[in-house]
Amino acid sequence: MSAAAQPSWMHPLLRLHHRCVEKRVTAAETAAAELGLELEAATIRQALTYERGQFPRMALKAVIVMGAFVLLMIAFYRGSCRPGGQLEPSPTTDCSWAKVNWFTTMWQFQIPVVLILGIMLVQAAMQGETIARCSKPLYPLLSLLTVSATVARPDTRYTEAINLSQQVSHLGLPLRTFARHAAADFGNRRMLRGALATHLNRVDAAFIEAADRLAGDREASAKQLAKLAALAANNIAAGRFTAVLPAEALAEEAPLEPDRLDGRRLATACLWAAVIVTASFIALAPLGAPVELLVPLALVGFLVLVYTLLAFRYGLSEATRLTRSIGGFFSASPPL
Repeated sequence: MSAAAQPSWMHPLLRLHHRCVEKRVTAAETAAAELGLELEAATIRQALTYERGQFPRMALKAVIVMGAFVLLMIAFYRGSCRPGGQLEPSPTTDCSWAKVNWFTTMWQFQIPVVLILGIMLVQAAMQGETIARCSKPLYPLLSLLTVSATVARPDTRYTEAINLSQQVSHLGLPLRTFARHAAADFGNRRMLRGALATHLNRVDAAFIEAADRLAGDREASAKQLAKLAALAANNIAAGRFTAVLPAEALAEEAPLEPDRLDGRRLATACLWAAVIVTASFIALAPLGAPVELLVPLALVGFLVLVYTLLAFRYGLSEATRLTRSIGGFFSASPPL
C-alpha cells in the first residue's frame, strides 16, 4: 500500500516507526563499513517495515477478553445475589451492583482499555516494534553489531566489552522465540520445529563462544561478534531461517537452559496476570462488590489469565506444560 492510500491518521505512526528503524539501521551500516563487513541494509529495512494489521488484531483480542471478563463477573454476581444464592439479599448485603446495566458497565471498563492500547500503539511505533514477528531478532543483532564496532577500536575501555558481553547473554531468548514463531508460521511441523530449535541454539552458542573470548582479546572477539551479527541479520532479513549462520560458524554443542527460559515465561505471565487482576479488584471495590466475592474471583481470574497469556504467546501445548511444571514444583516433596 502506498503512502497516498494509507489512512491519514496512520502517517504519524509510520513516520515514528521509520525514524526508529532508520536510526538503528544507519548505526549498524556505519559499524559494518568501519569493520569492512557486508550488511544488506535494503533487505533489512524491508524486513522492518510497519506491520499494519498486527496491533489492531492484538487490540481486538484484548477488548474481547476484557469484555468477556466483565460480563462473566456481572452474570456471576446477578446469579449469586438472589434469594437462595451465595449472596442472598439482606439488610447487610448490598446487591445494587447486580442491577447495573451490563452494556454500560462493559463500556465503562473498555474505555481505559482503549486508552491504554492507544498509548501502547504510539509507543510501539516510536520503538519500531510493530513489525513481523520473525523480524524481531534483527534489532538485538543490529545493536550487537554497533556495540561490537565500538569495542573493536583500540582505545575502548573494558567496560564497553562488559556491555557487549551482556548483550550477547540477552540474545538467547529472542533467538529461541524466533525459532518458535518461524516454526508456527511455516506450519508448526515437528521436524521443522526441531530443526529450527536446534539450529538457533547452535547460533546462540556461537555468539556465546565468541563473547567468552572478550576477557582475553576483546578486539578480535568483538570483530568476530560483529561478523556473526551481520551474517545473522542478513540471513534473517532474507528469510533464510534454517541458515542464520553458515555451518562453519556454528558451535558444536549448544548450551541449553530450559529451566531459565521457562522461568522467564512463567514470571512474565504471572506478572501481567497479577497487574490485570489487581486493576480489576481496585476498579470493582468502589462499586460495592463484596470482598467475599472478589477474592475467589481474583484467584480464579489469576489462574485463568496466566494460562491464557501463556497459550496466546506460546500455544496451548506449551501453556499446559508450563502450568503443569508449577504443580509439579509444589507437589514435589523435599528429600529426607
